[in-house]
Amino acid sequence: MNQTIGSPKTADIQFRNFNKLLHFAATLTLIVVISPFTSASQDADPVTTPGSYRFLGDAGVTSFPFDIYRGDIRFDAEISGHQVKLLLDDGFMWDPVLFWGGPEVDELGLVTDGELSIGADDNENRIPATTASGITIRLPGIEFTDQTAVITPATSGTASMWAGSIGQVSGTFLKNLVVEINFDTMKITLIEPKEFEYRGQGKAVPWTPLGFGAWSIPGKLVLSDGRTVDLDLMMDLGYNDQAQIGTNREHLIKLPKKALPGSLGFNILQEEMLGHYARIPMIEIGGFTVKYILASFVSEEQSDELHHEVMIGLGLLSRFNLTFEFARKRLYVEPNGSFNDSFEHNMSGLSLRLQDPDSVRVLRVHPDSPAADAGIRAGDRIFKINGRDAVDYSYWDLAPLLQRRGETIEIVIVRESKELQVSIVLRRVI
Repeated sequence: MNQTIGSPKTADIQFRNFNKLLHFAATLTLIVVISPFTSASQDADPVTTPGSYRFLGDAGVTSFPFDIYRGDIRFDAEISGHQVKLLLDDGFMWDPVLFWGGPEVDELGLVTDGELSIGADDNENRIPATTASGITIRLPGIEFTDQTAVITPATSGTASMWAGSIGQVSGTFLKNLVVEINFDTMKITLIEPKEFEYRGQGKAVPWTPLGFGAWSIPGKLVLSDGRTVDLDLMMDLGYNDQAQIGTNREHLIKLPKKALPGSLGFNILQEEMLGHYARIPMIEIGGFTVKYILASFVSEEQSDELHHEVMIGLGLLSRFNLTFEFARKRLYVEPNGSFNDSFEHNMSGLSLRLQDPDSVRVLRVHPDSPAADAGIRAGDRIFKINGRDAVDYSYWDLAPLLQRRGETIEIVIVRESKELQVSIVLRRVI
């Protein structure tokens, strides 16, 4: 997704990494069509995807650890003798590996064999990119060979958007293997499909193609107006909020009365997207109910930016241990140890943009919030937060700091050349 929200230089602290690929990933389906390699269709046999794999032992199963870094699933791998970090994303199930062009990828010595441009047909800001093939990715107990890749140019900014990794995989694993993601043990397990038999306590839900490279599972929403809606939920492990909802679309979902207006972030073209945050009473997946989920609501005017009416992300999916069985088009969901934890949001009432070289700019102040009570105004420049230079904070530092109910945050701001010291006592604003 764009280095908007999750970006170290541009971040809206009201939001966690909105549609990283709002303009960029929306074109991944296009890449698969126009690139020189062949992509398997969503309904094809998994073994027809590019490249091959082999387990390095006889068991047909292997496990390795992962962490959650800047809202994404990240793990270690070896490519061309280099230890690297990759992300796992299923928002758009495409076959090539995606590398963020930059010095780390240059060190891999990949031989490029094609060119393409990334962007929708009507997008005048298309990004030139290159392709490479014959790539080997080694993980503990398994090796993927003859893999293809798309490499974005260093000038695109994708490397800084996903700092801490060199790229991402999706179909490489998910289309060929059974993939277990256990958020209790923080381990990914890859299993040969013929060796797999589910023995957990979860439920199987069908995994259905949406027709543009993404997948959905059936779910049920209980809305604030009392309605219960059955619908398909697009899944995106690379979207780290809980849910994103388009208003006034197929199911005529309305914006809840108690909604917090604000910025949903900035896309890769640095265009701001406005919307709201609100809680919905319940989402049911596989017969399991999750209550009081925080969701971002996208207005009808900007609904063309959405890929699906309702999308669920890692913030919600990580409450389950997940098992993807692509060959049978099913996902097993099993509540884990964090299933009943509350969903929290920015408790300051501030919407911030981390972009200026010497300060953090206040974009908006929500009425009746701790920031409003403290007298902070839109346009104020923040120089210190808890005694530390504000520019030293990344989004990923500030987001958890501003979710600690009851904590006092000391802030130094400058307004009209005058320095002011204010204290914010955090409390829920939504």
